[in-house]
Amino acid sequence: MSSDRSLNYDILIQQDRLPEVGETFTGNELMLMPGGKGANQAVQCSKLGLNVSMVGCVGNDIYGEHLINALHENNVSVANVLKRGTTTGIGIVQILESGDYCSTIIKGANYLLNENDISDNLFDGKPLVILQSEIPSHIVEYVIKVASMYQCKVILNNAPARSIAPSTLSSVDYLVVNETEASFMAGSEVSSIDDAHSCAAKLHKMVRSNVIITLGEKGAVLSSDESTMHFPAVFCPEVIDTTGAGDSFIGGIAYCLVNNIPLTKAIPFAAEISMCSIQKYGGQSSFPMLADVAHALDYSDL
Repeated sequence: MSSDRSLNYDILIQQDRLPEVGETFTGNELMLMPGGKGANQAVQCSKLGLNVSMVGCVGNDIYGEHLINALHENNVSVANVLKRGTTTGIGIVQILESGDYCSTIIKGANYLLNENDISDNLFDGKPLVILQSEIPSHIVEYVIKVASMYQCKVILNNAPARSIAPSTLSSVDYLVVNETEASFMAGSEVSSIDDAHSCAAKLHKMVRSNVIITLGEKGAVLSSDESTMHFPAVFCPEVIDTTGAGDSFIGGIAYCLVNNIPLTKAIPFAAEISMCSIQKYGGQSSFPMLADVAHALDYSDL
Protein backbone atom coordinates (compact mmCIF):
# COMPACT_ATOMS: atom_id res chain seq x y z
CA MET A 1 0.00 0.00 0.00
CA SER A 2 1.26 3.50 -0.77
CA SER A 3 0.59 6.84 0.85
CA ASP A 4 1.11 9.79 -1.52
CA ARG A 5 0.83 12.80 0.66
CA SER A 6 2.12 15.35 3.14
CA LEU A 7 4.79 15.41 5.79
CA ASN A 8 4.71 18.22 8.34
CA TYR A 9 6.63 18.92 11.50
CA ASP A 10 3.97 19.83 14.07
CA ILE A 11 4.27 22.53 16.70
CA LEU A 12 1.51 21.89 19.23
CA ILE A 13 0.48 24.55 21.75
CA GLN A 14 -1.87 23.58 24.56
CA GLN A 15 -3.87 26.62 25.68
CA ASP A 16 -7.11 27.51 27.48
CA ARG A 17 -8.60 29.51 24.61
CA LEU A 18 -7.73 31.20 21.33
CA PRO A 19 -6.38 34.75 21.59
CA GLU A 20 -8.37 37.70 20.30
CA VAL A 21 -7.07 39.72 17.35
CA GLY A 22 -4.17 41.87 18.57
CA GLU A 23 -3.89 39.97 21.85
CA THR A 24 -0.74 38.29 23.18
CA PHE A 25 -1.79 35.17 25.05
CA THR A 26 0.25 32.77 27.16
CA GLY A 27 -0.02 29.09 26.31
CA ASN A 28 0.31 26.26 28.80
CA GLU A 29 2.55 23.74 27.07
CA LEU A 30 4.59 23.33 23.88
CA MET A 31 5.05 19.99 22.12
CA LEU A 32 7.05 19.20 18.97
CA MET A 33 5.95 16.13 17.02
CA PRO A 34 6.03 14.52 13.55
CA GLY A 35 2.82 15.06 11.61
CA GLY A 36 1.14 15.85 8.32
CA LYS A 37 -2.02 14.04 7.25
CA GLY A 38 -0.11 11.77 4.91
CA ALA A 39 2.53 10.74 7.39
CA ASN A 40 -0.08 10.30 10.13
CA GLN A 41 -2.22 8.01 7.99
CA ALA A 42 0.83 6.02 6.90
CA VAL A 43 1.93 5.51 10.50
CA GLN A 44 -1.51 4.39 11.66
CA CYS A 45 -1.70 1.90 8.78
CA SER A 46 1.72 0.55 9.71
CA LYS A 47 0.80 0.26 13.40
CA LEU A 48 -2.11 -1.91 12.33
CA GLY A 49 0.29 -4.22 10.50
CA LEU A 50 0.06 -3.06 6.89
CA ASN A 51 3.10 -2.72 4.62
CA VAL A 52 3.22 0.98 3.79
CA SER A 53 5.34 3.11 1.45
CA MET A 54 5.33 6.86 2.02
CA VAL A 55 5.66 9.16 -1.00
CA GLY A 56 6.39 12.84 -0.47
CA CYS A 57 8.94 15.58 0.05
CA VAL A 58 10.66 17.13 3.05
CA GLY A 59 13.11 19.98 3.25
CA ASN A 60 16.84 19.55 3.59
CA ASP A 61 16.72 20.52 7.26
CA ILE A 62 16.55 19.07 10.76
CA TYR A 63 12.75 18.90 10.64
CA GLY A 64 12.85 16.74 7.53
CA GLU A 65 15.35 14.40 9.15
CA HIS A 66 13.08 14.11 12.17
CA LEU A 67 10.09 13.21 10.00
CA ILE A 68 12.02 10.58 8.05
CA ASN A 69 13.32 9.05 11.28
CA ALA A 70 9.80 8.93 12.74
CA LEU A 71 8.48 7.08 9.69
CA HIS A 72 11.40 4.65 9.78
CA GLU A 73 10.84 3.98 13.49
CA ASN A 74 7.20 3.16 12.71
CA ASN A 75 8.18 0.69 9.95
CA VAL A 76 7.00 2.88 7.08
CA SER A 77 9.16 2.66 3.94
CA VAL A 78 10.86 5.99 3.25
CA ALA A 79 12.49 4.99 -0.04
CA ASN A 80 10.20 7.44 -1.84
CA VAL A 81 10.50 10.33 0.60
CA LEU A 82 12.63 12.93 -1.17
CA LYS A 83 14.58 15.92 0.11
CA ARG A 84 14.17 19.29 -1.54
CA GLY A 85 16.18 22.48 -1.16
CA THR A 86 13.54 24.32 0.85
CA THR A 87 11.94 24.16 4.28
CA THR A 88 9.99 21.18 5.54
CA GLY A 89 6.22 21.61 5.84
CA ILE A 90 5.18 22.92 9.25
CA GLY A 91 1.89 22.57 11.12
CA ILE A 92 1.07 24.94 13.98
CA VAL A 93 -1.66 23.34 16.09
CA GLN A 94 -3.50 25.09 18.92
CA ILE A 95 -5.15 22.61 21.30
CA LEU A 96 -7.89 23.84 23.61
CA GLU A 97 -8.86 22.46 27.02
CA SER A 98 -11.83 20.68 25.41
CA GLY A 99 -9.45 18.70 23.19
CA ASP A 100 -10.61 20.55 20.08
CA TYR A 101 -7.96 22.17 17.92
CA CYS A 102 -7.29 24.53 15.05
CA SER A 103 -4.22 24.46 12.85
CA THR A 104 -2.28 26.44 10.28
CA ILE A 105 -0.19 24.61 7.70
CA ILE A 106 2.93 25.91 5.93
CA LYS A 107 3.15 23.73 2.82
CA GLY A 108 6.94 23.93 2.38
CA ALA A 109 8.45 20.98 0.51
CA ASN A 110 5.08 19.21 0.21
CA TYR A 111 4.26 21.24 -2.88
CA LEU A 112 7.50 20.31 -4.63
CA LEU A 113 6.38 16.74 -5.26
CA ASN A 114 6.10 16.19 -9.02
CA GLU A 115 4.91 13.47 -11.39
CA ASN A 116 8.44 12.21 -12.07
CA ASP A 117 8.77 11.36 -8.37
CA ILE A 118 5.92 8.87 -8.58
CA SER A 119 6.87 5.47 -9.98
CA ASP A 120 4.36 3.07 -11.50
CA ASN A 121 5.85 0.42 -9.20
CA LEU A 122 4.00 2.09 -6.35
CA PHE A 123 0.70 0.96 -7.88
CA ASP A 124 1.47 -2.26 -9.76
CA GLY A 125 0.10 -5.13 -7.67
CA LYS A 126 -0.77 -2.87 -4.74
CA PRO A 127 -4.26 -2.99 -3.23
CA LEU A 128 -4.67 0.60 -2.11
CA VAL A 129 -3.37 4.17 -2.26
CA ILE A 130 -4.37 6.94 0.15
CA LEU A 131 -4.39 10.59 -0.87
CA GLN A 132 -5.30 13.92 0.71
CA SER A 133 -5.15 17.57 -0.28
CA GLU A 134 -1.97 18.83 1.34
CA ILE A 135 -0.10 18.17 -1.90
CA PRO A 136 -0.60 19.88 -5.30
CA SER A 137 -3.94 19.32 -7.07
CA HIS A 138 -2.29 18.08 -10.25
CA ILE A 139 -0.42 15.40 -8.28
CA VAL A 140 -3.66 14.20 -6.69
CA GLU A 141 -5.23 13.97 -10.15
CA TYR A 142 -2.19 12.20 -11.60
CA VAL A 143 -2.01 9.61 -8.82
CA ILE A 144 -5.72 8.81 -9.10
CA LYS A 145 -5.35 8.38 -12.87
CA VAL A 146 -2.35 6.04 -12.60
CA ALA A 147 -3.87 4.07 -9.72
CA SER A 148 -6.98 3.45 -11.83
CA MET A 149 -4.81 2.14 -14.68
CA TYR A 150 -3.36 -0.47 -12.31
CA GLN A 151 -6.72 -1.25 -10.66
CA CYS A 152 -5.34 0.05 -7.38
CA LYS A 153 -8.17 1.28 -5.14
CA VAL A 154 -8.09 4.94 -4.08
CA ILE A 155 -9.01 6.51 -0.74
CA LEU A 156 -9.24 10.29 -1.07
CA ASN A 157 -9.34 12.39 2.07
CA ASN A 158 -10.11 15.82 0.62
CA ALA A 159 -8.58 17.74 3.51
CA PRO A 160 -8.13 20.62 3.48
CA ALA A 161 -11.20 20.84 1.23
CA ARG A 162 -10.72 22.09 -2.29
CA SER A 163 -12.41 21.80 -5.67
CA ILE A 164 -11.67 18.59 -7.56
CA ALA A 165 -12.44 17.96 -11.22
CA PRO A 166 -15.50 15.72 -11.78
CA SER A 167 -13.41 13.45 -14.03
CA THR A 168 -11.01 12.89 -11.12
CA LEU A 169 -13.69 12.32 -8.49
CA SER A 170 -15.36 9.71 -10.68
CA SER A 171 -12.27 7.51 -10.28
CA VAL A 172 -12.23 7.72 -6.47
CA ASP A 173 -13.29 4.48 -4.79
CA TYR A 174 -13.57 5.82 -1.23
CA LEU A 175 -14.11 9.49 -0.42
CA VAL A 176 -13.60 10.17 3.30
CA VAL A 177 -14.35 13.69 4.55
CA ASN A 178 -15.61 15.42 7.68
CA GLU A 179 -18.74 17.56 7.80
CA THR A 180 -16.89 20.77 6.89
CA GLU A 181 -15.20 19.20 3.87
CA ALA A 182 -18.41 17.46 2.80
CA SER A 183 -20.33 20.74 3.00
CA PHE A 184 -17.74 22.44 0.79
CA MET A 185 -17.81 19.69 -1.81
CA ALA A 186 -21.58 19.31 -1.97
CA GLY A 187 -22.43 22.98 -1.59
CA SER A 188 -24.88 22.27 1.23
CA GLU A 189 -24.73 22.68 5.00
CA VAL A 190 -24.03 19.65 7.18
CA SER A 191 -25.20 20.39 10.71
CA SER A 192 -27.15 17.22 11.52
CA ILE A 193 -27.19 13.51 10.80
CA ASP A 194 -30.04 14.03 8.33
CA ASP A 195 -27.96 16.68 6.53
CA ALA A 196 -25.07 14.21 6.38
CA HIS A 197 -27.32 11.56 4.83
CA SER A 198 -28.40 13.96 2.10
CA CYS A 199 -24.88 15.24 1.52
CA ALA A 200 -23.37 11.75 1.38
CA ALA A 201 -25.96 10.64 -1.15
CA LYS A 202 -25.18 13.70 -3.27
CA LEU A 203 -21.42 13.09 -3.12
CA HIS A 204 -21.93 9.41 -3.88
CA LYS A 205 -23.10 10.36 -7.35
CA MET A 206 -19.75 12.08 -7.94
CA VAL A 207 -17.42 9.20 -6.99
CA ARG A 208 -16.96 5.63 -8.18
CA SER A 209 -18.54 3.84 -5.24
CA ASN A 210 -18.35 4.96 -1.56
CA VAL A 211 -18.56 8.11 0.58
CA ILE A 212 -17.89 8.31 4.31
CA ILE A 213 -18.66 11.52 6.21
CA THR A 214 -17.24 11.65 9.73
CA LEU A 215 -19.26 13.67 12.23
CA GLY A 216 -17.18 13.62 15.41
CA GLU A 217 -19.37 12.89 18.43
CA LYS A 218 -22.33 12.27 16.08
CA GLY A 219 -20.62 9.28 14.47
CA ALA A 220 -20.33 8.76 10.72
CA VAL A 221 -22.49 8.30 7.63
CA LEU A 222 -21.76 5.89 4.78
CA SER A 223 -23.25 6.14 1.31
CA SER A 224 -22.51 3.09 -0.83
CA ASP A 225 -24.01 1.46 -3.89
CA GLU A 226 -26.32 -0.47 -1.55
CA SER A 227 -27.59 2.18 0.87
CA THR A 228 -26.91 5.25 3.01
CA MET A 229 -26.60 4.53 6.72
CA HIS A 230 -25.51 6.12 10.00
CA PHE A 231 -23.03 4.69 12.50
CA PRO A 232 -23.10 6.03 16.08
CA ALA A 233 -19.94 7.36 17.69
CA VAL A 234 -17.87 5.20 20.02
CA PHE A 235 -17.97 6.37 23.64
CA CYS A 236 -14.76 8.08 24.74
CA PRO A 237 -14.18 8.37 28.50
CA GLU A 238 -11.83 11.36 28.18
CA VAL A 239 -10.96 13.61 25.25
CA ILE A 240 -7.41 14.98 25.51
CA ASP A 241 -6.45 15.98 21.97
CA THR A 242 -8.35 15.37 18.72
CA THR A 243 -5.30 16.11 16.53
CA GLY A 244 -4.92 13.30 14.01
CA ALA A 245 -8.21 11.61 14.92
CA GLY A 246 -9.39 11.68 11.31
CA ASP A 247 -6.06 10.30 10.11
CA SER A 248 -6.30 7.46 12.62
CA PHE A 249 -9.84 6.73 11.40
CA ILE A 250 -8.63 6.50 7.80
CA GLY A 251 -5.88 4.11 8.86
CA GLY A 252 -8.56 1.84 10.30
CA ILE A 253 -10.61 1.99 7.11
CA ALA A 254 -7.52 1.17 5.03
CA TYR A 255 -6.67 -1.83 7.22
CA CYS A 256 -10.14 -3.27 6.70
CA LEU A 257 -10.17 -2.67 2.96
CA VAL A 258 -6.82 -4.39 2.47
CA ASN A 259 -8.13 -7.34 4.51
CA ASN A 260 -11.44 -7.52 2.60
CA ILE A 261 -13.52 -6.49 5.61
CA PRO A 262 -16.74 -4.72 4.55
CA LEU A 263 -17.28 -1.04 5.30
CA THR A 264 -20.20 -1.82 7.60
CA LYS A 265 -17.68 -3.44 9.94
CA ALA A 266 -14.77 -1.19 9.02
CA ILE A 267 -16.42 2.05 10.16
CA PRO A 268 -17.10 0.97 13.78
CA PHE A 269 -13.57 -0.46 13.94
CA ALA A 270 -12.05 2.76 12.59
CA ALA A 271 -14.12 4.75 15.08
CA GLU A 272 -12.67 2.68 17.92
CA ILE A 273 -9.15 3.36 16.68
CA SER A 274 -9.85 7.07 16.40
CA MET A 275 -11.33 7.10 19.90
CA CYS A 276 -8.15 5.57 21.31
CA SER A 277 -6.03 8.22 19.59
CA ILE A 278 -7.80 11.20 21.18
CA GLN A 279 -7.06 10.10 24.73
CA LYS A 280 -3.43 11.22 24.44
CA TYR A 281 -1.62 14.30 23.16
CA GLY A 282 -0.16 14.32 19.68
CA GLY A 283 -0.89 12.49 16.46
CA GLN A 284 1.40 9.58 15.61
CA SER A 285 2.48 8.88 19.18
CA SER A 286 -1.16 8.48 20.24
CA PHE A 287 -2.12 6.01 17.52
CA PRO A 288 -2.94 2.49 18.77
CA MET A 289 -1.38 -0.77 17.67
CA LEU A 290 -3.54 -3.56 16.25
CA ALA A 291 -3.33 -5.48 19.53
CA ASP A 292 -4.89 -2.50 21.32
CA VAL A 293 -8.01 -2.47 19.15
CA ALA A 294 -8.42 -5.97 17.70
CA HIS A 295 -11.21 -6.66 20.20
CA ALA A 296 -13.33 -4.04 18.42
CA LEU A 297 -13.34 -5.87 15.09
CA ASP A 298 -16.44 -8.00 14.60
CA TYR A 299 -15.31 -11.09 12.73
CA SER A 300 -18.78 -12.60 12.50
CA ASP A 301 -20.21 -13.10 9.02
CA LEU A 302 -16.85 -12.31 7.36
